[in-house]
Amino acid sequence: MLRATLWQYLRGQADAGQLKAIETGRAAGVPWHHFTEALCVTSKQAAYQKARRLKAEDVREPGERRAPEVAREHEDRTVAEQRAERALLLVQERRFPVARQIALLLLEHRDGIVMDSWAAYWIGEIAETIDDRDSPDERGRFTGWLESFVRAVHGHARERNEPSTTNEAARQALTKATEFTF
Repeated sequence: MLRATLWQYLRGQADAGQLKAIETGRAAGVPWHHFTEALCVTSKQAAYQKARRLKAEDVREPGERRAPEVAREHEDRTVAEQRAERALLLVQERRFPVARQIALLLLEHRDGIVMDSWAAYWIGEIAETIDDRDSPDERGRFTGWLESFVRAVHGHARERNEPSTTNEAARQALTKATEFTF
C-alpha cells in the first residue's frame, strides 16, 4: 500500500513537472510536433491532447475525470471569475468619490458608532488608507472595506440587539453609509 501511494505521489510530481516543461516550451514558441517523442505519442494532435490531459490532472477536483474538457471548464471558470472580479472592481472604483466622502463622515463620528473588533478593524483600514488610494484597484478595495465596515456594525448591533449608534450625527453618517452599501 505504501509503495503504491509513493508511486502515485511521484507520478503526480512528474506530471506536474512535465506540464510545466510543456507550458514553458509552448510559451517560447516550440511547435507541438517537437513534443511528440518526449510525450511518447505519434502526432502533434496527440501531443496536444496529452498536454490537455496533464493540465486536467493538474486542475481537476477529486471525482472529476482526467480529460481535456475538464481543463477547459476550469480555464473557462477561472476566466469568468476574473472577469466578474474586474467588473466588480470597476463598479466599486466608480463609486469611490462617494465612498470617500461617506468614510470621512464615519471617521468624524466614529466615537458615536458601536463597534466590535471586526468593525474596528475595518474602520482602522479605512482611516489608514483614505488618502493614498491611487490606483483603480486600491479605490475599488477601499469601497469594499467601507461595505465590510457597515456590515460589521449592523451585524454587531443585531447580535447584541442594541442600536448601532449612540448619537444623532453618528446615526446619520451610518444611515448614509448603509444606503450607499445596500
